[in-house]
Amino acid sequence: MICPTVGRRSPAKPPRRQIRRAAPPTILCPTVERRSPAKALRRQIKGERMRTTVALIMAAALLAPGVAGSAGEPVTLAYSQLGLLAHLPWQVALGQKYFEEQGLEPKGYNFESGAKSIAALIGGSADFAANALEHAIKAKVQGKDLVYVFSSTRLPGFGLAVASTQKGEIKSVADLKGKLVGVSGIGAASHVLLDYVLRKHGVDPKEVKVIAVGLSTFPPALEGGKIVAGMAGEPFFSRMLARGTAFSLGNLSSLKDAQAILGGEYVFSGAITRPDVIAKRPQIVQKVVTALVKASHFIETKTPEQIADAVPADLVGDRAQYIEALRASREIYAPHGLVSPSGVDTVMKSLDSFGVFKDGQKIDVATTYDMKFVKQAVKDLKLP
Repeated sequence: MICPTVGRRSPAKPPRRQIRRAAPPTILCPTVERRSPAKALRRQIKGERMRTTVALIMAAALLAPGVAGSAGEPVTLAYSQLGLLAHLPWQVALGQKYFEEQGLEPKGYNFESGAKSIAALIGGSADFAANALEHAIKAKVQGKDLVYVFSSTRLPGFGLAVASTQKGEIKSVADLKGKLVGVSGIGAASHVLLDYVLRKHGVDPKEVKVIAVGLSTFPPALEGGKIVAGMAGEPFFSRMLARGTAFSLGNLSSLKDAQAILGGEYVFSGAITRPDVIAKRPQIVQKVVTALVKASHFIETKTPEQIADAVPADLVGDRAQYIEALRASREIYAPHGLVSPSGVDTVMKSLDSFGVFKDGQKIDVATTYDMKFVKQAVKDLKLP
């Protein structure tokens, strides 16, 4: 994060103190260290809280929508790379003003990683985080309660991309041994996915050199030769394939590939909140979830072109590539925002494989998600 700086004094003039305007917060990739996934997770959660609070203060003027007067009940949302197609229901809800329709005044903050948005939620700087179910489960391991109240996706919406320059050398997952492979962050959801994919293909993750390259910065890392392969989220995955700079070793936006690679559905992105928000502001939780369920129904029933028109323009970028990525990702979305029990089981298996759970530790995963708000929204919206 870039902090406000104090200008240097000129020796030729009387000392004058100049305060520069704070630049937008810059999210940096975590430093890669050789430590266990469990230690990395604990260090991430502790380290991000203080930095996240400062980042939120600095970002407020830049990312919060301008509101003339009190337009609705305020709610603070923390995103982890809002441009990812795994967050499409949030994008549609923002573009179509479904939150405002519910009487809310949303203020959003966009972070480079899931760990940072979750830190904002845990620290109380945000009411909701657009993030993966696994973060609620990881928090439970750390003795903190978070609740996943809406499911955006039943598949990860990521793909295992390989640089086109490696076509002659890398032909299967087994060929990644000894290679530099990128993930959004060490211990992040993309890292857990990569670890699980490697193990499913008989590759010891220790034989692969994993480094953090971020989410939106993944394409330049791959195309610039910093890594030769990695887990890329949509729409970045499809854009690299379209440009011919990468090829796929597995598309986890495809139900067929997900079944072959992961063994089935994999509950991924959604809406996470804290138990105190549910207890003290249940009406806010219901309104946020209702807006997201309405957005999910829009996604289920509209064409890619109509969806692209419904999303804020700055999240679309190249329209043709965005629409193509939407077409490739239609299977990832969870019907009406409901959790798939089998998809939760797959997440638990991947986290267990990653070493998140301590020896003999038992987690009641049913306490990490609650679908009552989704079910009420479906009823209120009179959805089939």
